[in-house]
Amino acid sequence: MLRLGLSSKPVKNPCFLYPLPSSFSFSYTPDSAEIIYDHLLKFCDGLAFLKQVHSALITTSLITRSPHLGAQIIIKYAKFGDINVSRSLFDHIINYVDDKSSSFLWNTMIRAYANGGFSTETLELYTLMRRADISPNNYTFPSIFKACTSVSLILPGKIVHGEAAKTGFYSDLYVEAALVDMYAKCHQFCDARKVFDEMPIKDLVCWTAMITAYEQAEKPQEALILFRNMQQEGLSADSVTIVSVASAVGQLGDSKMADAVHAYAYRCSILDETYVANSVMAMYTKCGDMEKARWVFDMMDERNSISWNSMLSGYTQNGQASEALSFFDEMCNSGCEPNPVTALIMVTACAYLGSCHLGRKFHDFIVDSKMEINLNLRNALMDMYAKCGDLDTAMDMFNGVHPSERDASSWNVLISGFGMHGNGRKALELYSRMQEEGVEPNHITCTSILSACSHTGLIEEGRKCFTDMTRLSVTPETKHYACMVDMLGRAGLLQDAFNLIKEMPSPPNDAIWGALLLACKIHGNIELGKIAADHLFQLEPDHTGYYVLMSNIYAASNKWQEVGKLRQGMKNRGLKKPAAFSLIEHGKEIHGFHTADRENRHCQEVYSKVKNLTIEMKMAGYVPDLSCALHDVEEEDKEQILNYHSEKLAVAFGILKIDSRTAIRVTKNLRICNDCHCLFKFISHVYELKIIVRDANRFHHFQSGSCSCNDYW
Repeated sequence: MLRLGLSSKPVKNPCFLYPLPSSFSFSYTPDSAEIIYDHLLKFCDGLAFLKQVHSALITTSLITRSPHLGAQIIIKYAKFGDINVSRSLFDHIINYVDDKSSSFLWNTMIRAYANGGFSTETLELYTLMRRADISPNNYTFPSIFKACTSVSLILPGKIVHGEAAKTGFYSDLYVEAALVDMYAKCHQFCDARKVFDEMPIKDLVCWTAMITAYEQAEKPQEALILFRNMQQEGLSADSVTIVSVASAVGQLGDSKMADAVHAYAYRCSILDETYVANSVMAMYTKCGDMEKARWVFDMMDERNSISWNSMLSGYTQNGQASEALSFFDEMCNSGCEPNPVTALIMVTACAYLGSCHLGRKFHDFIVDSKMEINLNLRNALMDMYAKCGDLDTAMDMFNGVHPSERDASSWNVLISGFGMHGNGRKALELYSRMQEEGVEPNHITCTSILSACSHTGLIEEGRKCFTDMTRLSVTPETKHYACMVDMLGRAGLLQDAFNLIKEMPSPPNDAIWGALLLACKIHGNIELGKIAADHLFQLEPDHTGYYVLMSNIYAASNKWQEVGKLRQGMKNRGLKKPAAFSLIEHGKEIHGFHTADRENRHCQEVYSKVKNLTIEMKMAGYVPDLSCALHDVEEEDKEQILNYHSEKLAVAFGILKIDSRTAIRVTKNLRICNDCHCLFKFISHVYELKIIVRDANRFHHFQSGSCSCNDYW
């Protein structure tokens, strides 16, 4: 028989078969029974032991005579995930206690429901409590407000807010803090701020709740202003506050402020906490400073999957997909198991690189790891295949699931994919099917379909889709206007595009003027181009691409003096034209070429091949488009410059190394030029090759002397 503690007298109720902790020791007397069971419950760490204690309490009748022990048992069952037993126990005990004790038990059960996320049950029990004429108090209301922290339950929350005011508990610090948190999480920022501002005393929890509310609502400026106000009140931030502040700074992308937050966390000695270090690291990645993010990562004593995934995501989002691949190898070697979030990030990295080989490799890895392919991951895989030029596999994956398992994102991936590949008609067909199957198009769908119409010159269809947005209850945003300006501009309807800009309900941003400037470059319209450029130079004075576009417009019209002024302006600002770079896969390797690349180990044979290709294609009728050189140099030099564009070097490498039966796939960071586009059509015809080029905007499938874009890009 198990004996408890130091006493030699056996316990009257010998029901404990679960071994007690070695540190547990006490003497048993009849008067100390409640204390004994209270100690036992504190040591209780599982359902098996809890059920033994529960059984003993029933045998001794203490379960109904001691509200405190009853509450402890209710809490423990809820903690171990058996909320139904908690409720059954509550319903049994409540009949045996007096009114004073019962409010304590009602609050216990309400808190158990709220903490477990059972919002409906919490509110139903609160209603029963009121009907039983049990008065709520300052322990009741915080749990009710916690249960109402979703938009759908804001109305009950406001009703209970009124009841708290009537009963006099509204001014309680914890009630007010819970109210601020409820309104904030329900996106009722005005109500949250009103309660917050009226609080005579604000503790750190209240300040943090309000700061977090602004941060999660993507209002980083307001969050940081409030943080400064908190500091002026003499309060120091804790780890929870710093996490929200770091996220707000990350949203702003302010590197200097990021350094200040990092230093603050270090001074407060909270950087040792893993989740704080993770938030500081994520802040740096959003600010584009991967070097400092890596430094924080390397200094961490303990890392979890979030730490690794944050770095992987940072590399991918900052255009360093190759570094993400290397870092993934480090992760696997460290013993940290990749999870579905890791898979999602790596699939995105493969999509960025346009690498079919790596994409399939990661897809196989996901399957072999028996990782759950949820809807988000499946959509990401489809998107990856589409962006790697393999629309067939993307379509197969889409067709391989039941229609009920597809969401708007599933359709958006395919609509966008077919648009990028120059098949606007197929995109429109999918857009119609989507609605027929009862899936509501959203703002992303509208962007994708307008972009598809733009890339394929489907002007009237695009206009109709734009008009249909009102019917679909999708409010046109700036990005939709940008698609329309791009669509009209590419079609040569520059004045229509300009008129649409003037009719916009909100001021045009750089995306709008950028679309118009690109159209002016395509059609050689200097006047409108200058208007667009002037706006862009004010909105984005350090964006190199806009200076280059306007320079190209002037150069195409031989206005070299204007070109010189723009180049000098760029030089004065320390701006440089982005270097063209093209990638091509060969076997398991990815090879990169810069324009006029002399660093690549294959450059000698590639240069020789380009020279021979140019001669062969000229014999077939190819005429170099010297306007693409856009340099004030001799004609002979212009042709020499054209020969060594990065995509030409990559294609030449592909012809040298890749089997002629396999498509040559090239990814370029900038827009393909007219001359390369023309040359690749000739190569595809003469060599009977398929060449797929993904530039900054879309895919070009060259085959049998033509391109999928129909020379419309």
